Amino acid sequence: MSNNLLELINETITGDVVSKLADFLGEPPKNTSSALGGAIPSILAGLVNKSTDTQGASGILSLLNQGSHDGSILDNLAAAFSGGEGTNKLLAAGATLLNSVFGYKTDDVANLVANTGGISKTSANSLLGLLMPIIFGVIGKKVKAEGITSAAGLASLLASQSGFLKNLLPAGLASILGLANLNDLGKKASATAAYVAEKSSGGFARFLPWLLLPLLLFLGWGLFKNMKLPAPSVPEVSAPKIVAPVVEKVSDFFQTTLSSGYAIKGAKNGIEDKLIIFILDSGKPVDGALWFSMDGITFDTDKATLTQESSVQVRNIAEILKAFPKVKIKIGGYTDNTGDANANLTLSTNRANTVKNSLVVMGIDASRVDAKGYGSEHPVASNETPEGRQQNRRIDVNVTAK
Repeated sequence: MSNNLLELINETITGDVVSKLADFLGEPPKNTSSALGGAIPSILAGLVNKSTDTQGASGILSLLNQGSHDGSILDNLAAAFSGGEGTNKLLAAGATLLNSVFGYKTDDVANLVANTGGISKTSANSLLGLLMPIIFGVIGKKVKAEGITSAAGLASLLASQSGFLKNLLPAGLASILGLANLNDLGKKASATAAYVAEKSSGGFARFLPWLLLPLLLFLGWGLFKNMKLPAPSVPEVSAPKIVAPVVEKVSDFFQTTLSSGYAIKGAKNGIEDKLIIFILDSGKPVDGALWFSMDGITFDTDKATLTQESSVQVRNIAEILKAFPKVKIKIGGYTDNTGDANANLTLSTNRANTVKNSLVVMGIDASRVDAKGYGSEHPVASNETPEGRQQNRRIDVNVTAK
């Protein structure tokens, strides 16, 4: 198997796949092909750049393992891009991956791809979202074939890609990635790979005797005094922090078909139901104080990564926005009041941006969606109880125009 990930990815995207992508995006095949020529190297460069952070390679490896990216998605890509539930799931998964790699720079990358291929920004966002699971599938397959299980091994693989990419990256990507020039990408990646490898092997071993010496002296003194050491106390471990409300089982559902033909099924009095009723009611003006809680999404603990189960409600919100093109919304992220206030504010901001990016990847223009994190401000319940804190960890939606 080739070490050139770009080559491996391009081998999977055949003419038939390009045709299906073009049909799905509503763009000419020629433009779609040109956009792919900018999008794929840009995503790979983003991954290489992320791996230049000492924690970045570990984060990418964790995403590969959590998402079961073993290459199985590559078996029938043409069918995966034919629309329907399968394509929607890909878009949702891709949105989460995009946010993990590019964060708030996702919009800039989409603009770059749109300009490179001559496609709309909305199509560029969707294209990036669909490509992410493919690229992670190729990398996951390569990682499995090479037996790579460590961050050091993955960092080394990604660092080796800079030579294949340097002449294919679109102009302007360097500034988006925060680089003086794209030659710095390879230098930083190689240096980080070497550092991670040393840290995970010999680097630590050199200091191991010095770390063990105090322990040995302590044990020796204990034996000398014939003392029985007390069993170490085990600190109480709190339950993992839930970062979005847990959805109760709802026996009463509503179902409606939007003007676009998309059928929504959700909880009666859930956010989809409430949003549609509010949007359709011309007697109710927009109100900055009126927020609707997203009751069907969750995040990984202490992270801004949406769970797979959240894709249904995010897709529903996207389809509502498509059916009502005049509607604009604001996404608000909130936490409880435990922990560091600044960390909570950052986390709530990242979660709100994740939901926004997911909607953009699903075809919603970024100008229609604002996002802001509020940390522990504006609680809806008491923070004195676990139940209240859970309610305060939420994502809310406010309609700003309709």
